[in-house]
Amino acid sequence: METLQIAATEESPGINFDRENGKFLIFGKSFPEEVKKFYNPVFYWLEEYIKEPNEESIFEFRFEYFNSATSTILLEIFYMLEKIITEENKKVKIFWNYLEIDDDMLDKGQEYAEMIKIPFEYIIIEDY
Repeated sequence: METLQIAATEESPGINFDRENGKFLIFGKSFPEEVKKFYNPVFYWLEEYIKEPNEESIFEFRFEYFNSATSTILLEIFYMLEKIITEENKKVKIFWNYLEIDDDMLDKGQEYAEMIKIPFEYIIIEDY
């Protein structure tokens, strides 16, 4: 399975999904003009990954900022990742990174954790 790499811009996040190395990261800012179009490659990649996931998958999210349209997309991604647990009986964990002073980002991660059946680990970071 090919690695999915998308470079970060001022409006869209960087994405690095590397099955072989077990690294699945989305980072930066996310408020692309056409959010669904931007995230389509992520959905396609995840659809393929879900068919034969690693024994354990740790997805890391390190957002500086994301808008409400991205918030909806993230929930869709989490529901897809949930299928790895429910349908494939494999382990999934979310690492949710946030600055210590960014209570809003922590709160958002906690809201997601309440909506899905994937364990979240909250990681305080110094800088993006």
